[in-house]
Amino acid sequence: MATIYCKTAKGQVEVETRANRLAPRLRTTLILIDGRRTDNELSPLIPGDPAQAFHALLDGGFIEPIRIVEERAVVRPPAPPASGDSRVREFEHLRRDSVKVLIDQLGPLGEAVAMRLEKCADWAELEKTLELACQVLEYARGKAAAASYTSRFVETLRARTSA
Repeated sequence: MATIYCKTAKGQVEVETRANRLAPRLRTTLILIDGRRTDNELSPLIPGDPAQAFHALLDGGFIEPIRIVEERAVVRPPAPPASGDSRVREFEHLRRDSVKVLIDQLGPLGEAVAMRLEKCADWAELEKTLELACQVLEYARGKAAAASYTSRFVETLRARTSA
């Protein structure tokens, strides 16, 4: 079973004002909660122990469960991945890793860009948003951090999309 959470009024206020000064990991989790994705879908995006983060936000009154859904495993015979399927996996992997590294590097300062990365729907949009992330990293952490992020994500993306 998986749970879908939404922000309470207190959670909305926290996102807007930081009134309760949540730890960066909890704030990131709170921002990611959108009332559509399950806790299982959000878990790979949450640094540290996702279950502990959900529990802390529940106990603090920042989120509430709105629905419990049954996730069923679809049993299919193994088939070689189609080229489109592998590109989708590559896209998701690159996007997920870029969000995680950005939050690890910037903490709460990177949340707005991380949310934009999460919403990217195609390679071109992801590339533009990764370039924005590099600019924010350069401003906050210096040229070396930006160069490292660029080589890891932007150049990888360009190499994959040009192939």
